[in-house]
Amino acid sequence: MIANLSKGMVAGFVATLVISLFLILRLSAGLMPWYNPIEIMNLTSQRVLGTPNSIFVGWTIHFLVGTLIWGTLFALLESHMPGKTYTRRGLEFGLFTWVVVMVTVFPLAGSGFFGMGFGVIAPISTLLGHIVLGLVLGAVYGWLRGIEIAR
Repeated sequence: MIANLSKGMVAGFVATLVISLFLILRLSAGLMPWYNPIEIMNLTSQRVLGTPNSIFVGWTIHFLVGTLIWGTLFALLESHMPGKTYTRRGLEFGLFTWVVVMVTVFPLAGSGFFGMGFGVIAPISTLLGHIVLGLVLGAVYGWLRGIEIAR
């Protein structure tokens, strides 16, 4: 069980890294500069935890949530999910994480349920990011589990 949790955290870190690269590329290209999920996490942590206004805080929370929370939860839940492959279960999990973010983080940041305060592009963009997160999380986790089985 501990080995699976560590695999989940590794997969969560890799998935978070992948979606972070997409985010950096999008912002660097000047696409939707007004919608920055890292700033939303920073704002939410200021409101909820009283943290300082810092992009570092936003990135730290982003990686902690992706690695520790989503990675661990996936490792705990994936065997109970209906998909037949790790990638399919990852996709399902990515959709679950999107809903959780839409009804917690966005309202806490002051943008309402599903981030509608940012307009329709925010939930759509976030959905795409969480689909990628889930697919990568499931694929990496499955690959790591496959290495374990091959031993």
